Amino acid sequence: MNQVNRRVVTVLLGLLLVSGMAVYGQIYRHYSPGTIWTVTAVRIKSGMDPAYLEYLSGNFKKETDAQVQAGYMKSYKILKTVDDDSTTWNLLILREYASLADLEKNEEKADAKSREIWGGDQQVMKGYEDRSKIREVLATKTTRELRLK
Repeated sequence: MNQVNRRVVTVLLGLLLVSGMAVYGQIYRHYSPGTIWTVTAVRIKSGMDPAYLEYLSGNFKKETDAQVQAGYMKSYKILKTVDDDSTTWNLLILREYASLADLEKNEEKADAKSREIWGGDQQVMKGYEDRSKIREVLATKTTRELRLK
């Protein structure tokens, strides 16, 4: 009987040790994942601020508000630099999506909504052409918001 008790105690200690190592091996995350943002860095060409801001407050706002209302996008923000120089971006366009899966799932529907607002592919292409005269898109990045704990 003494030998059986010793084996039971040894097995229990072994299980306790293994479970303790598993808990010790877990990594504490100092954040939880948040929403997805696309960040577009734009350089407005010299003297073209009024023209580009007119586009943003007109057609851009109309299209983006429709995307938010349809549920394809959560929100958006426009950030303009105060200390402007001629070498880097001077405007950021941020678009927020609930998740990467939602962004990908709704991509075709969002494109259809944009074509509906703009009036077809030719109008969309003309809009790109017109805006290229007043601004340059330097980069677009897809990012994840981190909520610190």
